Order: sequence, then C-alpha cells, then structure tokens
Amino acid sequence: MKLIEVNQLHVRFEEEENDVLSNVSFSMDEGESLLLSGPSGCGKSTLTYGLNGIHPRELDGTMTGDIQFRGHPVENYPPGEMSQHAGVVFQDPESQFCMITVEDEVAFGLENIGTPVEQISGLIDQALLLVGLEGIKLRAISTLSGGQKQKLALACVLAMEPELLILDEPTANLDPKATRDFIETIEKLQKDKGFALIVIEHQLDGWVSFIERGVMMDRSGRIFYDGPIRQGISIHKHTLQEQGIWMPAITEYVIEKGWMNQFDHLPLTVDDFLDEWIGKREEVGGSSATRVDRSSIPILELTSISWMKSDRKIIDDVSLEVREGEFIAIAGANGSGKTSLSRIMSGIQKPGMGKVSFSGKSLYSWKEIDLRQHLGYVFQNPEHQLITDTVYDEVAFSLRIQQMGEAEMDKQVRDILSTCQLDGLAHRHPYTLSQGQKRRLSVATMIVDHQELLILDEPTFGQDAKSTKQLMDLLDMRCSNGSTIVMITHDMELVDRFADRVLVINEGQIVADQHPHRLWENSNLADWQLDYPVRVKLKHLIEREGLYAPS
Repeated sequence: MKLIEVNQLHVRFEEEENDVLSNVSFSMDEGESLLLSGPSGCGKSTLTYGLNGIHPRELDGTMTGDIQFRGHPVENYPPGEMSQHAGVVFQDPESQFCMITVEDEVAFGLENIGTPVEQISGLIDQALLLVGLEGIKLRAISTLSGGQKQKLALACVLAMEPELLILDEPTANLDPKATRDFIETIEKLQKDKGFALIVIEHQLDGWVSFIERGVMMDRSGRIFYDGPIRQGISIHKHTLQEQGIWMPAITEYVIEKGWMNQFDHLPLTVDDFLDEWIGKREEVGGSSATRVDRSSIPILELTSISWMKSDRKIIDDVSLEVREGEFIAIAGANGSGKTSLSRIMSGIQKPGMGKVSFSGKSLYSWKEIDLRQHLGYVFQNPEHQLITDTVYDEVAFSLRIQQMGEAEMDKQVRDILSTCQLDGLAHRHPYTLSQGQKRRLSVATMIVDHQELLILDEPTFGQDAKSTKQLMDLLDMRCSNGSTIVMITHDMELVDRFADRVLVINEGQIVADQHPHRLWENSNLADWQLDYPVRVKLKHLIEREGLYAPS
C-alpha cells in the first residue's frame, strides 16, 4: 500500500477562470523523499494544503480528484487528525503559531494529541535541540528572527513524529550555514526516524545531495516531470529556464559558461563538477560582473546607533554612511540584527541612542508622507504592508495620494505589475496570492514611487528564478540611474553579482564593510555564518586540490 496517492487532482479558487492545480497525479512510498519544484504561484503550497487535510475543508473554491493516505481519503480524517500523520512547516511560519513562548508553542501540539504530561518537557527539549534552539525555549516568539521562527515551526512538527514531513520553502529565511545545518539535520532525522519527506524548494543546493526524485510543475499547475532529478534537469533544462525554475547553483554556472559539453552529466553539486571537469581550468572562478565606483555624496548617515529590546542589545554602537547610487548588500547570521538595523535606517524603528540623518537632516524631522516619497522600505513579511482589497489598488495607493492623473497612474501600475510578473492578478485580493506573489507585490508597491533610497528585506525570498532575475535587473537598473539600493539577503550569488558594497552584521555590529571581492578573501566568513558564491567556491576547491596553479 502506498503512503500517499494523488489521483487527477484539480483545484480552482472562487472567481478564478483557471485551475491552480491541473490533473496532478503522483504517489509516494513509506520513507521516500521527493523534491517538488516549480515557478512561484504554480500551486505547490496549495497541494500541501490538500495533503494534510486543510483542503477541501477550508477551500474557497472547488477540488476534484482524490488524495489518499494509507488507502483512505484524506478528507475523511477528522479535522486536525491528518496533521499528526502529515506534518507541515509552512512557507510563512508565523501562520502556524498560536502561543506566546517557544516552549509553550512546542508543548501545544503535544498536549493536543494527548501526550502524557511527564513526557512533554523532555520531548520539548529534544525537538528544540534537533533544530538548534535549545538555548531560547523561554523566549517570546515575537522576539525571534525570521530564521529562528522557521526552525521553531520545524521543532513543533518534529515533536509529533509524523509519518510524512512536508517542508514548504524551509531554508528561505536561513543564513548559509544554518541552511547547510538544517539540510544535514533533515537528512539525519529521516534516516533515523524513517518518515517520508516532501521538500518544496526554489533553491535546490544541498537537497540534491540526498534527494534523488524530483517532481517538476509548470505555471499552469501541471506536473511535467516525475523521476530522477539529474535526468529531469538534463532533459528539461530549457523548460526549467523558460518556466523560471531554479537549478542548483553549480548547474546554472556551467550552463551560463557554456560548458555543458565538458560533462557526461550536468553537475548538481560541486563534487560532481570536480569529478568530471575536463575543460579550461584557468577559466574556473573568473571574476564577477565589473562594477563602477559610485558617488561619494552621503544620502543616509547613522552615528553611534544602539537599540535594545527586552533587555537584549540588538544593535550595538553602529556608525554608517550610505552614499548616493550605491548597491549595498547586508548579510549575516539569523538573529544578528540585520532587520532591526534596516528598520532604523528607514525610520520605522527609532534607536535608543544615536542619530540618523537622511538627505542632510534628521530622519525623524521628516513628515511621514514626505519621507516615503523619497525612502521606501520592503518588509521581510509582505503582509505587513498590504492594506487594500485588490492588487491594483495596492500598487496605485501611493500614486493616488500624490493625486496623479488616472491615465498616467493606470499606465504606471500596469507597467509595474507586468515587471513584477503579476499580470492578470490586478483584481485579486492580495491575501489570496501565493507567498511569492505577495513578495513581488510588496516590492511593486515600493518601486512604483521611484524613491532615491530603497531598503529591501529579503526581496527574493520565495521567488523563482525568472522573478528573481527580473527583480534584480530592475533594482540594478534603478541603481545605475542614480537610486540607492540597500538589500538584506542570504544569497551570496546575488551579493557577488550585484552589490558594490557588503555590510556584514554580527551580534549587532558591523564587522565587515567592503567590496564583495574583498569579502571573499576574508577568512572569517564561516564565523559569520556566510558562504562563498559558487564561482569562488570552485576556485578555492580546485586550488586546494592542486588541479591548476593560478597565474
């Protein structure tokens, strides 16, 4: 008997003309693993809701077809029971929290399934230890970073020992080291506990080292491939590029360089590359894109900034000058203070000590309505800035405040919606969008105003390859035209390709402030939970193996 069987599944939301999932069929055995990939908005998360029994019970729309768990229709399980068998870590971890503290959140699920009281404390400690949160079990959830919340959501699910674990974009909020640790943890847990595993993920690196089966979906919500990941990428690489589906970073690198004929099989990992590489070795690890020097005129200045929360020092004596036309990346470990610093830079959060000035005057002397026409901020959680009832009105909101004419406003809104791949969604309510679509909408609401300074907190989180490229090209163009971009990101490939300056935050302090090329020469990257982009990683590994001597 199969653990999971999905047969000819169709899902359509109310007032939508097309299915979000169309004729989806696949099955899984006990203990099996698969990697589910596809462009943003193709229905991956919707499929998750069906697998753990939320749909069709809570679906505003129609669902036909059949999902069975151990031979029984999922919809026949009592409400809540299916989640004990199929545990899900959702894309937005905050959506599954209902308690105040870390400890109580893990205990909540255990209590609901009737775990004996004397066992609960030990199970909480064990679950938190598995995800590296053992030191913060008494902390309020509201004080955790986005990455820590994601780990907590996993701990809550693991504590209930499900037969099927579904992870929806589980590493999107994690720093590079935490991502590696998380993947290694999942691999070890699956071997030890034997649960089946579905990983829904845009970034495949790390997962492809132990998950062999891939299920690939297109924008219409159909499965176009189900089989070995390596074979799928080799056969469908052009379809993956056209659909905007990420491939492993090393695979993208080889295709970009035009080195496909140097390999019997496209490499999925750096080890694959080294095992087969027979090309022009001196080309490996070449320079990233050339960057020009920016202006020396400051647009934003922070002087001796400190900020505390709940008796914890989050930002510790930071002084910083942001110059016109710079493209700055802010990197660092989860919980290091990146988001807190960005909110102080944008005027959303006032520091406990220090001064902030924007365009030559105190940031806090600006009228809010005037400031936001010059300084934009994109939140890590897009729902924190969605305020209207339609996608169109969300983008048009600030333009209406400026009393822009209807014809000009309509053109600008539709241009931005097209740029952010939100065509056809103008009349949808923002909260009915996928998480990736919400993220693009939150960016669209900011870039429509052409501010001189734009601060973005993880703008590519949950985005497919096509959306990421379009967004980054747009930000790069804005920067080339004189705007200043400050972007928090864990993606070192984006840092390498687009940033002309990197700020590394560690325990609330700026520990590095330099060009990316110089950062890659720094031996402290691992201490700061960072990693190298693939081109630099390849260069280091080949030099270490003694395969060639660089000139």
